[in-house]
Amino acid sequence: MRRSAASPDLDMSSLLRWLQEEHVAGADLQKVVRRMPLPLFVKDGASRLLMMNPACEAMWGIRFADIAGSDGTGLYPPEQLRIYHEHDRLAFARGATIIEEAPLWHAGMMQLRWMITHKHPVYDDDGQPHLLIGSCLDITERRHRETALEQALAVARQAAGSQQDATERQHRRLTLDLREDLAQNLVALKLDLATLHARTGAAQPLLHQRAAQALSTLDASLAAVRDIINELHPATLELGLSAAVEWQLQQLGQRGTRCVLRVADDSATLDQQRSGALFHLIRQGLDYAAGQQPGTLEVELSLGRERLAVTITSAAPLSAANAEVLVAMRNRLTGLGGKLDLSRHSLRLIVPGQALSWAEGREVT
Repeated sequence: MRRSAASPDLDMSSLLRWLQEEHVAGADLQKVVRRMPLPLFVKDGASRLLMMNPACEAMWGIRFADIAGSDGTGLYPPEQLRIYHEHDRLAFARGATIIEEAPLWHAGMMQLRWMITHKHPVYDDDGQPHLLIGSCLDITERRHRETALEQALAVARQAAGSQQDATERQHRRLTLDLREDLAQNLVALKLDLATLHARTGAAQPLLHQRAAQALSTLDASLAAVRDIINELHPATLELGLSAAVEWQLQQLGQRGTRCVLRVADDSATLDQQRSGALFHLIRQGLDYAAGQQPGTLEVELSLGRERLAVTITSAAPLSAANAEVLVAMRNRLTGLGGKLDLSRHSLRLIVPGQALSWAEGREVT
């Protein structure tokens, strides 16, 4: 049994199929269109409005009697009409239903609304554009929610970026303090102990032994301080991001990971905060890739002003282990306005240039 085209549960796709199968036209088509609860309209091949049902009148904020036979000229802003007519022509050119999302001025509400519209072309016996049958849905509230969400995300990214900047400034300040105070004091103490150790010997064997033990402890303390300094803000960062990455690869090489560095572009000059933030992200990515399986890591740096891209490729497949590391990296990159792409063998960090801060020259201390 064939379902009636006026059934309230008939959707747009079923309606279009029914109209084409039955070749409904004229008064019958008008009855179908008017009785449908879904906002519907019909245009001719020149985008002139032939029919629209009450639901469409309410959604568009205009009576059919005021727009009948018109293509909308004088009733809607020219920039909006241009979009509507382009989509009409596109539907006829493709010969298939197209979906458009476009603004619509609602005269009754005196505000701009957003519509998502389905347009389906119908041709005459000669294959020429005949009718355009359309349905529409008001998505204004959804657009408002999306806009509000985008604004909230932008504020969150800005706050995260500010927090990262503050963290990098703090790291750099702590590093300078450690170098200038603790590290220098430990070096001075080591010189004193070395002098004491040199002046004692067979005559004072116990003191000589204790001085040697103190020197060994002091060397371990100096190494620990250097590790902390490098973890916070390695000195090579003052020479630029690529120099710091090269140093980090050397550290990995000393631990048994073979590393290859390729620098495709090194024209970007970042400020200290962004340079430090990116370096810590790259180091996280290197540790993640190196920790999967022993093998070779290839790192390509493309550090340009329009975009920064760092690709870390592992000879061994990257597993999904330590997913929390990837989540942390993605969150940190989001704060920088960037993204993280992960494939079977590589990690790719991408940050657009407009999301970064630039320095006029590299500061070397």
